[in-house]
Amino acid sequence: MKFVHALGIGIFLCSVSLLPAGGGAKPKAEDVPKYMAQLKSANATDRAKAAEMLGLRGGIKVSDVEDAVEPLKKMLEKDKDAKVRSAAARALGAIQLDAEGTVPLLIDRLKSESEEKEVRMSAVVALGQYGPDAKEALPPLRDYLKKFDPKKSKEGPTIQNAIQMISMAKKKKA
Repeated sequence: MKFVHALGIGIFLCSVSLLPAGGGAKPKAEDVPKYMAQLKSANATDRAKAAEMLGLRGGIKVSDVEDAVEPLKKMLEKDKDAKVRSAAARALGAIQLDAEGTVPLLIDRLKSESEEKEVRMSAVVALGQYGPDAKEALPPLRDYLKKFDPKKSKEGPTIQNAIQMISMAKKKKA
């Protein structure tokens, strides 16, 4: 039963992270260089779309987008546009590489984006996708959860699901 529950939460977190990108888009490996170049666009909408597409590709095959992790981390940390920071967080959650370097950045966005709930919630979902590798995020996630009524808000259940995904014990190898 725990497995079924965990699987349901995992599917929920993944589907939440894909919704803003159009859900059904499947970027091809040969499109990755185009999206990498688009990350440097002066247009925030283009940068956000590129981040989303790289995240989608990373959800298909991580090795295709390994080079995107550092630029996405910089976008998450420094881009002036909240939609770009949000897209970068979602992409990093989908790619799930470099937990040691990425999880602290996501926690920082969770704590520092007081005016930008979209960025904070994208960081929440991304942290949940990192699972047990994001254990250090549990205290700030629990603090953030206190701001919402889990039964009356859409944010509360999402934060609870992320906490549950992170809290799950890793499977022991036989």
